[in-house]
Amino acid sequence: MTTHTAASVERTARLNMRISPEALELVREAAAAQQQDVTSFVLGAAMERSRTVLMEQRVMVLTAREAVQVAESLDREARVIPELAALIHEVKQQRVNAQSPATARA
Repeated sequence: MTTHTAASVERTARLNMRISPEALELVREAAAAQQQDVTSFVLGAAMERSRTVLMEQRVMVLTAREAVQVAESLDREARVIPELAALIHEVKQQRVNAQSPATARA
């Protein structure tokens, strides 16, 4: 995971919003309590919430029965699917041919 300090990230994009005076005062108070400027405070809160939302969307939740089915499937012996094996072989061959100096000269 890449981390950036405030000094190392170029901030060129803008986000504008209209909020009530009461909401702005609340945000200013909270930012001051955290010893942050309003921009850093709001951006930090928005980023944290964004990560949470995306994680919830990306994580698969299984019932106990589904978890057992997945575990059983992973424990079973792998089976070869001929069409998939042929496709993998074809792609590997294309990569070998693309890297071959003889192909580049032809």
